[in-house]
Amino acid sequence: MADNKSGQPSARKTTKRVTANNVFAGSNSKSTTQKTVKRAGVAAATVGAVKAAKKMSGKSFAVVFVCFILALAVGVGVCFFLGRNDKFDMLGAEQITLKINDKYADEGVEIKEFGINLSKKAIVDTDLKTDGNGNYYAESAGDYYIAYTVKSLKFGLIYPVQKIRLISVIGESEGGE
Repeated sequence: MADNKSGQPSARKTTKRVTANNVFAGSNSKSTTQKTVKRAGVAAATVGAVKAAKKMSGKSFAVVFVCFILALAVGVGVCFFLGRNDKFDMLGAEQITLKINDKYADEGVEIKEFGINLSKKAIVDTDLKTDGNGNYYAESAGDYYIAYTVKSLKFGLIYPVQKIRLISVIGESEGGE
């Protein structure tokens, strides 16, 4: 241990800073360490908030509570106002009947979220084949689909939405011809 000029051990060199890495140095899993540290941080913040609330006077607590309720009301109002025209609609018919190798130009979907047009960000999944122009077709009779989803806050996380267009492909002799 290093000594300073007075012969006493140096406090700077002997004091070990306690961090999450020191405390959990023996842990085998990094993710376990991170989860434990995160839980400890949340617990400490909660305890601190409770202590602060207990020290607060009645009038101060009432003011903070009223401000919290007002902020919550304003936030809900703004979300409602911005989302009042939101929609996830399929354009065109939901069921289509085609003959084998007939081409179908899909009309797609209209997606609006909080006033932003997300129609071009729609994720299209289908079991049909596509030609070079983006038209859909099938080489054999059967039932097919075109499914639309979007990765967004409202229609992807809060209210997961998927629109599906059903495509029935019939042979040349089917369908009463």
